[in-house]
Formats: sequence, structure tokens, C-alpha cells
Amino acid sequence: MRKKITNILLILLCSVISGLLLLTGIFCLPTDTAKSHVEESLYNMIDVAKDENGSVWRKKVIHEKDCFTDYLMVQNALEKVEGRSALEHAVYIYHYDLGNEQTWLTEESLVESLKQGTEGMFLREYSRYWHGYLVWLKPLLMCMTWSHLESFLMIFQVFLLLAVIILSFYKKQYYLGIGVFVTLGFMKPLGVWASLTLMTCWTISLLAILILLLFRERIIKKNWREEFFLLIGIMTAYMDFLTYPIATLGIPLCFYIVQSMDEEDGWWQKLKQYIGMILCWGIGYVGMWAMKWLVAELIFQTGTLKDAVWSVIFRAEPLDGYSSRFSGVARTVDAVLRQYDYRYYWIVMGIVIVALAFAVSCLIKKPSQKWLISVVCLSVTALFPFIWLVLTQNHTAIHCSYTFRIMGITVMALCSLIACSVRELQMQKSIKKVEK
Repeated sequence: MRKKITNILLILLCSVISGLLLLTGIFCLPTDTAKSHVEESLYNMIDVAKDENGSVWRKKVIHEKDCFTDYLMVQNALEKVEGRSALEHAVYIYHYDLGNEQTWLTEESLVESLKQGTEGMFLREYSRYWHGYLVWLKPLLMCMTWSHLESFLMIFQVFLLLAVIILSFYKKQYYLGIGVFVTLGFMKPLGVWASLTLMTCWTISLLAILILLLFRERIIKKNWREEFFLLIGIMTAYMDFLTYPIATLGIPLCFYIVQSMDEEDGWWQKLKQYIGMILCWGIGYVGMWAMKWLVAELIFQTGTLKDAVWSVIFRAEPLDGYSSRFSGVARTVDAVLRQYDYRYYWIVMGIVIVALAFAVSCLIKKPSQKWLISVVCLSVTALFPFIWLVLTQNHTAIHCSYTFRIMGITVMALCSLIACSVRELQMQKSIKKVEK
């Protein structure tokens, strides 16, 4: 236990130092080429949506994206404020804006800063997040236009998904591959693939699954389960804007539970491992995020820690302000589920539930201990989105147009329950053949 705690603290400390050094190095890079590349793409980024003769496909992509935050991310990559050091940029993440402190006009500000310059605009900072996406976004913008970058990222996303599905079939874990595909369908893939903001958590989830497919045996042999999920939490806090971060825990966790179903560990050992992985993800996520505030406060002492804490308190408020926390739960759930605005979502969900009910009914009379503990862990994991929205209902309801993707965990958990049940049925059939 002492060794685990030491490993966790060392990994967290090294992640903070590495993350800060990477961002500081990124802000040492020039911005002229990146600015010219973005300026070349302003029509496809923004103006096409206002053009009556503009591409219908481009308009659909823009509609599905979180354009507000995408443009802010681009602004953050392009800014280089005179008189401010690279370290200050890494900590505060400056950008110029036409709006006031409460209302940022990211689209108008991006266009204005590129075409007219930043004179007369207000200098804002966004030190609440790490903004680790700048580590890859700024170099890519230096190499290609926004239009090419968007295409490159969409192709990367498709190939990453194909790699996961193909490898899961190769490893004879095809039910999990199908589960990942179905889960993506419930997360509105066009928005995920096209948006810098929305792709982050899904990409981290897929990369984690890919690592589990390739190196699960080594992770288990070295007893690195907790460290693995710690790193996922750290990466999420470093890269994400609080979109649907719990997905980076729930989706890989479902995958791991199914993969580990046949292990000989007792039910108590598996339960401890399950709780340990969840706790370590939480330590990584909360610890890495909190360390950003602490680093900013220790270096510059300008109130970042206090502002960040008040922001967390506001985001975690009940939907009705200071009334009962449970009074807004029903409306938050309704706001989330309303995002599934096509009939096919409910048809597919009905098929999944029917398949699950049939598989479970075949096993309920003679369940094995391995199957039962997997079912318990997956059932608890399926509830993660509801626990998350109760704790963060203010944020989840206000931004339901993208936070609804937390429900992907429930979809993945249901698909994983089917996978576990099918594997158990196959195992029982094989045992019966041997007995005969």
C-alpha cells in the first residue's frame, strides 16, 4: 500500500512538472505561420454558415460542433502578449476578446484579432484549466490550415476507432468492439469527430481501450491497474474543458471488467481492484486539476486558487440555486435525454435491453461467481452518469448539448453486460460438452 501511495504521488508530481514545462515550451514557439493558416480558413470556419450558397455539409458540421470553445482554443494557440513570459502564458492562457468578463465573443474576437489586430480589445485569462490541448494544437496549426487540420483530426478519429474494433475482433473480444461502436452512436459522432472540444474525452477513452487491448496482461502482471487509471484521470484534467470527463473513467472501466472476467481472483479482490481504479482516476483528475490552481497561486499569487474554487462551487450547485439538490435532478435528466432527438436511438436502446434481458434470463438460475461480480461492477458503472449529473447538475443542465455524452457510459455498460453474459453462456456450454 505504501508503495502504491508513493507511486501515485510521484506520478502526479511528475505530471504537473511535465505539463507545465510542455506548455511553457509551446508558448516559446512563433505564432505568425499559425495565424496565417487560420486566417486562410476563416470562410470554412465561420463565414460559410452565413452564406446562403455555402456548403450544406459545412453548415451541418458547424451546427454539430461546439464552435464557441473551438474558436477559444484557436485564440489561445495564437496569442503572444508582449511583455509576458512564456511561463505566464502557460499559467494564465491569455486571449484578446471584444466582450466583457462575463460574456466572451470568441467568434467575433478571433476574426477581429486576425484581420484588424488586437487594439481596443480586452486581455482575458483562462487559468482555471490546464489547456494541455495546446501541446498538439499549436504545432499542427503551424503546419497546416484549419481546414486541413479538421480533416486530419477526423481521419485520425476514424482510424483510431477502426484500430480498436479490428484489434478487438483479432483478440476475439468482438462483443466489446461492437459495444464501442454502439456507444459512439449514442454520442453523436459527427460532433465528436469535428470538434476540438468534444473529441478530447472520446479520444482519451479510445486510447485507453487500445492500451488495454495491447498491454492488459503486462499491466496486470506489473500490478499497474491503479496507476493506469490514475494516468487517464491526469490526462483528462490536462486536456479537457469539463465536457464529459467521467466518460474517460466509465468506458475503459467497462472494457477492463469484461476483459478480466475470467481471472481467478476472488470476488473481494476484484471488488477492491474496481474501487481502487475508480479512486485513482479521481485522484488523478481532481489532483491534476487542483495542482494547476496551486501552481498558479504559488508562482504569481494573483487569486487563481480562490477564483477556481468559487467556480467549482458554482458549477456544483443544485439546478435551483440553493434549494434541495434533488429538486433539479429530474429536469437535468430530462435535459440530457432530450438530446437523443431521433427515434433510432430508442430503437437501438430497446434492442440492447431486450438482448441483455434474454442473456441474463439464461444465466440467472446458475450464475457463476465471476459473472455475478462482473455484473455488479458493470451495473454500478452504468449509474456513473446519474451520479455525475446529481453532483454537477448546474453545469450538466446548462451545457446539456455536449454533457449528454456522459450517457455513453451507460450504453457501454449495457453492451458489456451482454458481452459478459454471452461469454458465460459459452463457458457453461463448453463445460457441459466436457462433462458429456
